Amino acid sequence: MVKGGKSGKMMGDSSSSSDDTVTTLTLKITNISVRQPFAPFFAMTHNEMADPLYEFGSPSTDELAMLAETGNPAGLVGLYTAMDGVGDVFAFNEGFPYFGGDSLSFEVNVSEDYPYVTIAAMAIHTNDCFVAINGMMLKKGDVLFLPGLDSGSEENNELCGSIPGPACSSVDGNTADGNGEGFVHIHPGFFGIGNLPDGRYDWKNPMVQVKVM
Repeated sequence: MVKGGKSGKMMGDSSSSSDDTVTTLTLKITNISVRQPFAPFFAMTHNEMADPLYEFGSPSTDELAMLAETGNPAGLVGLYTAMDGVGDVFAFNEGFPYFGGDSLSFEVNVSEDYPYVTIAAMAIHTNDCFVAINGMMLKKGDVLFLPGLDSGSEENNELCGSIPGPACSSVDGNTADGNGEGFVHIHPGFFGIGNLPDGRYDWKNPMVQVKVM
């Protein structure tokens, strides 16, 4: 697991949140799609002072576009590590890519100071599809099903030159084609208009199951 350093402090508070009761939650994430593997996961705990990962109908940040187009969560880790209102922030990459049926688990620490959880990862046989929990209060026993989202930052041309997944491993690079829809929305799916056949790489939402333990 790759972590970014973040002290758990509220803005303007010189003391740590050591007096705050911390609850450790384990997130068990299962890829329930077929032939749509996932890249490493970005994760953070935060409060309402932190900017949301995205807003439907609004343009994605450059850092979210980077994750959605390349699978690399480093930009989001850097962005939120430096932001007020954020507790823990890290990327989880152990065992990736995560193919259909694969599960991964990692822990997040929530508290009164940092009650919200955000996670995100790219579906790597796409141009800019990702799944996410966008600032939710979670508790043990919760089960969530996450749909495929589209960052709107790159057109869905389905060309291997812009898809980093293993199905396109014979093609070098991951060109940022741009020309996206310009806003975050539900992903329409895979239509087979590029180099990969739709019958093998399309999906019907949801894509990921998250169990909170």
